[in-house]
Amino acid sequence: MKKILVIAGFSLLSIVLQVVFGPWLMVCGIKPDFVLILVLFVAILNGRVVGQLFGFGIGLLVDIIGMGSFMGLSALSKTVAGFLAGFFKNRRNRFNRLMFYALSILIMLIQFTIVYLINFKSVEIGTQYLFLRYIIPETIYTGLIFILLDYIFAFESF
Repeated sequence: MKKILVIAGFSLLSIVLQVVFGPWLMVCGIKPDFVLILVLFVAILNGRVVGQLFGFGIGLLVDIIGMGSFMGLSALSKTVAGFLAGFFKNRRNRFNRLMFYALSILIMLIQFTIVYLINFKSVEIGTQYLFLRYIIPETIYTGLIFILLDYIFAFESF
């Protein structure tokens, strides 16, 4: 029960960070995804099933409160991210730190690819432009914050 309350508190905090500080941290239209960072941490600490269920739940909440673009898109992309990050549970120590962060950033890249390819499906914008203008910069920005938070709080000892 305590774990659920802690996760709920961090969920509320990540949504507030996204709404309040996201616009302040925006650089050239690119802002970090604090909710995705939380999904990754929850999945890494609790496994695939919890990760994907949490990703779906918080993604649906993000869509319902209007932070997402299409209803269900955040739920879909964060479910995939939660599932993939859940593979790190009890396996994180098998990777060196660089490999762990590279795989985490790859998961973020997959999540942002899903979001942007569906968001811009009906727009005449090339996939290369989407990758160079939105997907890769948001992945790097969110990845740097993920690495910083992981390093500061040492979540592997949770």
